[in-house]
Amino acid sequence: MKSRLKADKRSAAGKETAYVTKRVLVRAASPAVKKASRKAMEVAGYVVKAENGWVVRVDQDGTKKRISKIRNITRPKQIVLD
Repeated sequence: MKSRLKADKRSAAGKETAYVTKRVLVRAASPAVKKASRKAMEVAGYVVKAENGWVVRVDQDGTKKRISKIRNITRPKQIVLD
């Protein structure tokens, strides 16, 4: 995966900083996940995924079976610094 170089706007010298943005990560990961999902469908005949708050099994013929509802997890927004 290529990393993008962008001038740091905070730097007066215009020093370039290498970083991976969310957009770059999504563009790289999305096709990979789709390819892996297609391959899993070919091999196993089904895939399990999260859809609309449910864990769902999708078979090769397109039928969907809800396996379980996804529970919301609430955690305190506490940050612990070492």
